Amino acid sequence: MLITISELIHQSWNNYLKTLRHFTPFLGVLIAGFIIRYFLGFAGLFLNAYTKLSSLSVDLTITLIIMALSFLGIWTSLAIMKSIQFIQKNLPIPTFKESYIKTAQYIIPTLLLSLLVALIIITGSILFLIPGIIFSIWYYFVNYIIIFEDQTKLNSLKSSKQLVVGRWFKMAFRIVIPKIIFIIVVVILNIVIPDIIDYIFNPSAVKIDLILSLVSGIIAALTLPIFIWSDAILYFSAKENPILNNPQIIK
Repeated sequence: MLITISELIHQSWNNYLKTLRHFTPFLGVLIAGFIIRYFLGFAGLFLNAYTKLSSLSVDLTITLIIMALSFLGIWTSLAIMKSIQFIQKNLPIPTFKESYIKTAQYIIPTLLLSLLVALIIITGSILFLIPGIIFSIWYYFVNYIIIFEDQTKLNSLKSSKQLVVGRWFKMAFRIVIPKIIFIIVVVILNIVIPDIIDYIFNPSAVKIDLILSLVSGIIAALTLPIFIWSDAILYFSAKENPILNNPQIIK
């Protein structure tokens, strides 16, 4: 029997709190990347105003740095996912460095298959909205199958679909509802924390706008593991409780 929505939310929250310390280095990487991106715009303005560098060279350099930081962010998310697999299975948890080493091989397959899934969903949505929605749930677990099952080829799409077919609505509700709950918490934090800062320091309107953007990025990084935990717990529950007509995912 699939895990219930309430149990899924409860387990995700508990696991998030228990493992937050372990994920601190990864979250530090994500936050550092966000802060660097945050100040790149100011750096670009400074370089354009006070150096002889051309706008094209400055913009190109900033774009390359942003692409590198985005790549690092994706890699870090995969490392968190792999660590969660080890924790969920009660296996020895890899170190910070080992987590990156173990997930390096998944970066390209993840990017390519995510692009393929996006194209499938977009095509389905263009043809008619409902197919796009159906495809988005069918192939939702592709990245988890790549990381958890070492399936780096197209069969990961089939494996993801096998987890969903026969219980599409049950899986859809378990994917969406916890996310809504967690997003509400994130939104509340994004409202409360700037209000507290505004009350204590009373910054100017320009400064509070800058603070809002910075706080939003940091909160997004800090809360990422709970979203991954929710998906991982549901994935393992679905895998351990397959539809009888569907073969289990073979590693």
